[in-house]
Amino acid sequence: MPYSDWGFSSSPFQTSSLPASELGEKLLVGREGVLASLTRRIKAPNKMATVEGLNGVGKTSVVNVAAYQLYRKHAETGEGPLFIPCRKIFQLDANKSAQDFIDMVLMEVAQTLIERQEDVMRHGQWLRTNEIDRWLNAPQLVSMSGGIWVINAGLQKETNTALGFEKSGFRKAVSTWLEAVFPEEDAGGIICVIDNLELLQSSDAARQVLEQLRDELFNIQGLRWVLCGALGIIYGVVSSPRLEGYLQPPIQIGEIGPEHAQELFESRISTYAKPGQIPYVPMGETEFTELYSVLKGNLRSILNYCDNYCQWVADREAPITQDKKSEQFRIWLNEQALAAYEAAKQELRPRAIEIFKLGCQKIVFSPSDHLEFGCNSIPAFRPHIKDLESVGVLVSTQDDGDKRRKTIQITPKGWLVKYYFDNAASESAVV
Repeated sequence: MPYSDWGFSSSPFQTSSLPASELGEKLLVGREGVLASLTRRIKAPNKMATVEGLNGVGKTSVVNVAAYQLYRKHAETGEGPLFIPCRKIFQLDANKSAQDFIDMVLMEVAQTLIERQEDVMRHGQWLRTNEIDRWLNAPQLVSMSGGIWVINAGLQKETNTALGFEKSGFRKAVSTWLEAVFPEEDAGGIICVIDNLELLQSSDAARQVLEQLRDELFNIQGLRWVLCGALGIIYGVVSSPRLEGYLQPPIQIGEIGPEHAQELFESRISTYAKPGQIPYVPMGETEFTELYSVLKGNLRSILNYCDNYCQWVADREAPITQDKKSEQFRIWLNEQALAAYEAAKQELRPRAIEIFKLGCQKIVFSPSDHLEFGCNSIPAFRPHIKDLESVGVLVSTQDDGDKRRKTIQITPKGWLVKYYFDNAASESAVV
């Protein structure tokens, strides 16, 4: 990795979600409005907060930082409700049972309370955690057998009366902890996040899973929930009659405005620079802002391509002057656009390419928009969408309850193809 040689402690272009920590708060830029809205919704005890936004726009980072800010407010003053971010973010799996998911959540909630015992004690509560702590953190594999949680020791399975728990007993123990720490609805809670609901592929599937969790998990006192999804999945979920009264309207998280691109770039560079060093960066604010524009503010993809560019530069003579940096960046960007276009065009018919170009003007659209694309019916429109999805320039999900939902979006690879159409095809730097 070149970053250490360039004066960085680690890559400034890491694509993972920002943590629920001081670091995450420092790196989050341009999100003041949605942070304020989300923290208000998390503090409201009767309904779960929901967040909707395009893939890669930074939804999870916003949720993590909101959770940290709520935690920090109590930690600094000792006053007001205590909110603690759960140590793990959850994802639903249609192939796993609701009961397994509930057990996983409660195990992570228990671990969170154990790890944050000092915060709990400052809040005026003391929990008897030793027995569950020894069990949860035993080196052997923990499994479920005959309704009892057991410790597996090698090939011989034994139920230890000191460390074995009936499932119902374990759930009751964790619920008792939560009720002790958060005795009233306005006392705070463990902030739990279910992310990437769109991975369930359809809003119908997401609704079914969430409805199964409604009574046994979402009603547990001391837990605060945030649901995150993309491609219209949240809008489909909140329409469920069985979830009515449980979910707040979605907070729509869009891309960070281009006016924040410079601040975002500078915060990354300064945060990851080694102490006392001025790091070398093979791109400047101008190049970062251009990439930001090409990829339509999709932060995860922007950071990923920045890292790819740095690796590309590391294999060549590193540019020093700003003119050389701009020249190298232009060569690289055109190469990326050409590669994306060449990979796509081999699999696409001219009509699909025409539909793709029209889709780029809309950014997000749905099958019901077929007439705007020159198709006289949804069945006539669908094969072109499937072809475009197969080459990775579109992504979509279904809302089985409302086909009019705008659930199709251009991917970062798609935006590179559009860049090729707009710019690279006519530039001599592309070879």
